[in-house]
Amino acid sequence: MRLHGRITRSGRPVEGAYVQLIGPSGDFTAEVRTDESGRFLFYPRAGAWEVRVSLPGGSHLEKSVTIADGQSIDVQISADDGGDGATVEVEPAAQS
Repeated sequence: MRLHGRITRSGRPVEGAYVQLIGPSGDFTAEVRTDESGRFLFYPRAGAWEVRVSLPGGSHLEKSVTIADGQSIDVQISADDGGDGATVEVEPAAQS
């Protein structure tokens, strides 16, 4: 399972944003920085998660996602609208 995505502002990638993964119980689980393409990647277990983003300059965004067994989630977050227009795409589970 993968939870990955991209952070953009004015259509351009946001490099160096901190992305936190908050677990189902509300506990901090992991943190990564976005790369030069604004991308991030986590490998969580199935469940409900909160993605929290701290942008350069101090703005914060949040998006809730739920991952089922075998799913990968692609989260696209735009800083232009405060994250309200974030899209979440569920990728098909791998066939065994």
